[in-house]
Amino acid sequence: MKGYELVKQIREERSHHPERMFIKWWRNEEDFIDFDLVTRFLDTLKESSKIDGFELIDQEEMWRTVQARCEGRVTKEQRDGDWVLRWTPPEGKKLEEMQTDFAYTPESLLKILDQETNYNYVD
Repeated sequence: MKGYELVKQIREERSHHPERMFIKWWRNEEDFIDFDLVTRFLDTLKESSKIDGFELIDQEEMWRTVQARCEGRVTKEQRDGDWVLRWTPPEGKKLEEMQTDFAYTPESLLKILDQETNYNYVD
């Protein structure tokens, strides 16, 4: 699927499911899977980009993806009326920044997943 086809399909699906703010996308020949915010993905997508498939997911499904990847090292708890993520990095992991508490936001979920996987998620 080329970039222009992808944009059309994503926009159509988002019009029916606006709560799905994440995109899970892949290229078959590279065994490549990645996640991003739909808006950021569309902003950086080139017309020549080739994507083999995608799925739009909501924040709860993204949370389950992060939980599964972190294997018990991330929790979601309510603190002062707001949801907070507490993440324990893998032992020996070099981090971009030493932060283990995050607001429960789409951006934080992606940040934890990216640090957990070294920006290389493979399903």
